[in-house]
Amino acid sequence: MKKGNILIKNASEVVTCSGFKAKAGKEMSDLKIIPDGAVVIEEGIIKALGESDRILETFEEEDYQVIDASGKSVLPGFVDSHTHFVFGGYRAEEFCWRLSGISYMDIMQRGGGIINTVKATRAASKKELYDSGMKRLDSMLALGVTTVEGKSGYGLDCETEIKQLEVMNELDRAHPIDVVKTFLGAHAIPKEYEGEEDKFVDYIITEVLPVVVEKKLAEFCDVFCEKNVFSIEQSKKLLLKAKEMGLGLKLHADEIVQLGGAELAAELGAVSADHLLQA
Repeated sequence: MKKGNILIKNASEVVTCSGFKAKAGKEMSDLKIIPDGAVVIEEGIIKALGESDRILETFEEEDYQVIDASGKSVLPGFVDSHTHFVFGGYRAEEFCWRLSGISYMDIMQRGGGIINTVKATRAASKKELYDSGMKRLDSMLALGVTTVEGKSGYGLDCETEIKQLEVMNELDRAHPIDVVKTFLGAHAIPKEYEGEEDKFVDYIITEVLPVVVEKKLAEFCDVFCEKNVFSIEQSKKLLLKAKEMGLGLKLHADEIVQLGGAELAAELGAVSADHLLQA
């Protein structure tokens, strides 16, 4: 029996979700469910699936680690494509502010939001970030998440951005969940650069981005393209440099106002544009 060879049998249902495009409307109910299903995995790749009787006629159980899934459902792992799971501190009190009707931008003006977490993340040790990140990944795995994208962006300086990304890489190696790393150095304007947004963008481009790329800490670069944060021009400047250096592109865009971030994402060939509440 080779390591990674698994045969799952007798599942009450195997939910295949098969198809090659996103489903909408009534199609979302068509999950291609196989009752009394089985799945054969060889070296980490799905080799076959179907009804248990048919699968067991073709594949010998002694060649596999066998999992009896009687009374259970088998379905693909969830992919969480936007998280910030490595951070210091907590902002539970701000949830009450949001419930009372205070806008996100007003909370940021109060010193809350991203900047609040930046302070705590800068102060946190790598071990503290690693331990809390591990617990969050454990919780995600228990809920069926098998791949997660993790963004930095709670450092806004070279030392802390690198610290966040290094922790994510360590967690990726140590945890069963696959972690896709995204550099989000342009997540907000730090206090030390208030009123000097262009200077901060230049700092990210010249001082932080090259270190991220040299150390191979991230696969993507993201930016918070929003009014009173980073303009279309500033976002484009950073993303073009990141693309030139080999990173894929993502954007936080058009959450508060329709600034044109969605169009910028399309223009630059970004893999995703998130939020888009006003797009």
